[in-house]
Amino acid sequence: MLTNLHFYRKKYLEFYRKISIILLNMKDMKHLKKHCPTKSNSNTDHSQKQTRFFHKKKKKSSSAGRLTALFYKYQNEAASDGYLLCYLVLPLVLVFLIECMAYHSLIGGFQFIIFHPYAYLINVMIVSASFTFALVFRKRIGVIILTSLFWMAGGIINFVLLFYRVTPFTSSDLLLVRDGLDVATKYLNVFQYIAIGVLVVVVLGLFILFFLKTSRAEKKPKYIHSIPIILGSLLLTWGGIVLGQSTGLLETAFRELSQSYLKNGFIYCFGASLIDTGISKPSDYSEEVMEQLTEHYEPLPDEETVTYTSRKPNVVIVQLESFFNVNRLKNVKFSSNPLPNLTRMMETYPSGAFSMPVVGAGTVNSEFEVLTGMNIDDFGIGEYPYKTIVKETACESLAYDLKPYGYHAFAIHNNTGDFYDRNLVYPNLGFDTFTSVEYMWPDNYTPMGWAKDSILTNEIATALDSTEDQDFVFTVSVQGHGSYPSDSSVKYKHHVTLSSDTITDEAYLTQLTYYVNQIYEMDQFIGDLVDMLSERKEPTILVMYGDHCPSLNLTDDILTSGTIYDTEYFIWNNAGLTFDNQDMQAYEMGSTLLSALEVPDGAINAYHQNSGRQLRNGELSEEEYLSGLKELEYDVLYGDRITYNGQNPFIPTNLQMGFFPITIEDVNYTRDHVLIIRGNNFTRYSTVHINGSSADTLYLDPNTLVVASVDLSGRTEITVSQSTLSATDKYVFYPRSQ
Repeated sequence: MLTNLHFYRKKYLEFYRKISIILLNMKDMKHLKKHCPTKSNSNTDHSQKQTRFFHKKKKKSSSAGRLTALFYKYQNEAASDGYLLCYLVLPLVLVFLIECMAYHSLIGGFQFIIFHPYAYLINVMIVSASFTFALVFRKRIGVIILTSLFWMAGGIINFVLLFYRVTPFTSSDLLLVRDGLDVATKYLNVFQYIAIGVLVVVVLGLFILFFLKTSRAEKKPKYIHSIPIILGSLLLTWGGIVLGQSTGLLETAFRELSQSYLKNGFIYCFGASLIDTGISKPSDYSEEVMEQLTEHYEPLPDEETVTYTSRKPNVVIVQLESFFNVNRLKNVKFSSNPLPNLTRMMETYPSGAFSMPVVGAGTVNSEFEVLTGMNIDDFGIGEYPYKTIVKETACESLAYDLKPYGYHAFAIHNNTGDFYDRNLVYPNLGFDTFTSVEYMWPDNYTPMGWAKDSILTNEIATALDSTEDQDFVFTVSVQGHGSYPSDSSVKYKHHVTLSSDTITDEAYLTQLTYYVNQIYEMDQFIGDLVDMLSERKEPTILVMYGDHCPSLNLTDDILTSGTIYDTEYFIWNNAGLTFDNQDMQAYEMGSTLLSALEVPDGAINAYHQNSGRQLRNGELSEEEYLSGLKELEYDVLYGDRITYNGQNPFIPTNLQMGFFPITIEDVNYTRDHVLIIRGNNFTRYSTVHINGSSADTLYLDPNTLVVASVDLSGRTEITVSQSTLSATDKYVFYPRSQ
């Protein structure tokens, strides 16, 4: 066996020498001999070691052994054709596999190569350039393996995410890891968690094994050769990207993120999302340009000096999670109209299509556009401003624009308060109070664990009752949130049944049926809220809209009207105000309301009101309108704040969590070692902390919490927290069993 191995190795080296001679054109024979193992004692020793290794491994005849042997074959310095395989062939395969996963089909990978060849080439060049960094390490093959793992991991994450949402994987998602883990339980069962964990461990184990098994190069890397190669490959790749962008073969503005990823490739787009953050500085940004854009803007009046000519109505805005008019679906029949209240309100009151910046996910970006009047398309690829600039900087919003006119600003959300860092962002948007689910007493939940929206009617009424002045109440619902179970055994109340002649996938029909019955109940909430506001007889404007279409693999061609980026809105009011029936962008809603209220304040609002009017009159093109908006957004968030005379006029609020404070009134410690805490406004989310350590807490009622089996002695400090959002003052007592 050993003789045969020597024979085949000799044949291989003779073939290699002939090819090398042809490629080198018979030059530098001394260099060729130097790199031929047959003429080198050290290489002979190395080959004998590898021969013994192969002989030992052949006894096992395992796939892992053969694969490991393949890596050994291409790692010594003589095997330069192996490096050619790594730097050229491997990137071609990797990009193909990643695009197959992005398209969710093997054919999709070929479609990408055929219809977008230049994008495919650029993605391959990016991977090849990343491989060249291995030249500065002695374990070159090992580094290439780890780099391949990095790219494949990104492709797999994108592949998984696209099962649950339309938006592909971007660098902004790295900021949402904690939020993603919070909702993962709604999408994955225990078996799936275990399967993913095992898969991750196995894949990491294999790559680490191959990395450890790869031997080190016999000589240290020659940096004088390696670094120019790395820089050259990076420069060549960058030049290819610039060429593609200048010729239109690669996109620079990703208006429809999902389609841009399919056209330009995952690696290029994900890399762009790492670099492209915030709003880029406009080329013509200057003081003169900003003065032209803000010629109609007047600084916000002081809250204490403003004179009220009349009392303005309350403003209530409700953003409905994953809510859209399912009657737009083609070839789907319902046993009855699943959205009778939405249908009635849109037929009776001003309404229209509401164009959202996201599909299937990204609720806070829809929310951001409505509250600030800014265009998400102007920010980085897939960026969530709630996770970046707005988390750090107070900025103009509906709340700030209304405050000088005596409005109190309330935010309400029947989900956790730290989701998307709302508890940190809302102070920078001017809200005075934020009531999340931790401060509510919901009784009804969906089978997936989301609090039902019916609880919000009373929460909105509480906000309106809490002050004697006019109120701005912004509410975000959650009932329609995914996932949508494909298991028909999931139990819930069926209000509506559906059928289809074209949809044959029973699992998908089960998901759609579940979704339709959830939004049926959300539609009942619409009716209840309108009735409640009507009965109050207090001047009020109500705006309700869907934040985005659900993550149900919807496409434009299965809708009777609009696109998958369109939901619906309506505006109800009993204040005698008039609104037009019109389709609009989400960032136009705020200025529409403020215009009706005769509130010209705020730079963004003033721009929309005046430039929007010019756009409708044909005095301004849409391109000019959006360009001016981007200039203004850059100035107030990232620029010199020329609009505000160099200063930020918005001061973060001292946000109060919950309508009513949570307090401890009394603490008792029984002979049975049971701690009883009495106080006010406790909820199921209340947790008792004893001397700084959390304790298992039993919620009895809004006034009573219990901690069983606890040993206490001496000075004891008690606090009650609502998750990480707020905590009571310390209550100090000295236990005495009673």
